[in-house]
Amino acid sequence: MKKICRAVKAHTPLTCLILGGALLVSVVLGIALGSVTIPFVDVWKIMFHNLFGLVGRAEMIDLGEIRESTQNIVWFLRAPRVLLGGLVGASLALSGVGMQAFTKNPLAEPYVLGISSGASLGAVLAMLVGVILPLGGKLSISAGAFIGSLLSIILVYTLALSRDGITPIRLVLVGVAISSLCSACTNYIVYTAPHEAAVREATFWMLGGFGSAKWEDLPVLSALILPCVIAMCAMAKPLNAMMMGDSSAVTLGVNLNLIRKILIVITALLTSTSVSVSGCIGFVGLVIPHLIRAVVGPDHKRLVPLAALCGAIFMIWVDVGARLVHPPTEIPVGILTAFMGAPMFLWMIKVRRYEFK
Repeated sequence: MKKICRAVKAHTPLTCLILGGALLVSVVLGIALGSVTIPFVDVWKIMFHNLFGLVGRAEMIDLGEIRESTQNIVWFLRAPRVLLGGLVGASLALSGVGMQAFTKNPLAEPYVLGISSGASLGAVLAMLVGVILPLGGKLSISAGAFIGSLLSIILVYTLALSRDGITPIRLVLVGVAISSLCSACTNYIVYTAPHEAAVREATFWMLGGFGSAKWEDLPVLSALILPCVIAMCAMAKPLNAMMMGDSSAVTLGVNLNLIRKILIVITALLTSTSVSVSGCIGFVGLVIPHLIRAVVGPDHKRLVPLAALCGAIFMIWVDVGARLVHPPTEIPVGILTAFMGAPMFLWMIKVRRYEFK
């Protein structure tokens, strides 16, 4: 294990390439596996046929005798679902890295600022309003979740702001309070809602999943991932300094207020966008950064890209498991991440494989 850790540290770019290949294989397998198993070759053919079709060259790939129903399953159902799962996993892992650096707290995760609770409240309100006055289906739910999450982070940021700027302890305490308040409001609305269909939809959404993923859900999150990875890699040295404590960071010339504001913006954008399209999925932003830090150490230049890739791969396979555990029905992804994440985190604490620095 120690040899593997040293090899990963010494050859991080090569490791990223290997994980990139593993991510590509995971995407193909994630599309192929399900209640109806599709041959891998057919998945490749259908994907490339449709991708070439976007530029008017669909005839380059002959689909032969592949049934139209199989083509529809691959392109319209599983492909956007698997790709969205990868994007959400990468986003939550990146958000976890940012929050743990911001607060220097091993328990910090994307939802510590009340972002998920605000998103849940906004989504539930949109669902109930949609039942009474149909306004746009899933789009209105995503918009409600996004607006709710952004309003919650703005409220947390405003209340945590003091003369000395934003301090981690104030941010966490205010975040916990706002999260509890939003959760109470959400539970009250669901409990008193007169429409059973909206209650079922809200409950399933709050558990998290990708069952209703569409291609329209991908562009915003895809556009955010790469700039956020680049920004966090560019801030690797300030983030490393922050992990040593505020006084050390200031001595090294780090502008703490500026870095923390940037981290808040990155975390809020990634988490709110993820929650708006997938619902609430916990433990990814908590466990994945810890696992990667245990292997490569606290250097964010290595930690950021590896966490994003591993988060994407992890989420794709969790979603595959959600489809295969109890076919033909599926288990909400949020339940599986909790089942897997909680024991994994407890094991990491027990063996004490690394110190949080």
